[in-house]
Amino acid sequence: MRSFEFDIALSALKTESLYQGRARYLLVESEQGLKLQLPANNFRNYVTASGINGRFRVSIDAQNKILDLQKI
Repeated sequence: MRSFEFDIALSALKTESLYQGRARYLLVESEQGLKLQLPANNFRNYVTASGINGRFRVSIDAQNKILDLQKI
């Protein structure tokens, strides 16, 4: 299992396409400098009136499947 931490700051307007299902993936950069393409639907629980903001940790298995996504 590997874990990556990253920050997200998406406005409500940009988050709207994610919430409506039009965006399939979010591209983020981990603190290690790796670019991660994550399924957008994993972030639906973190949508607020101001968008998606905060620091997150994603854990993945050997096949790059998401095991856990947490706001930290």
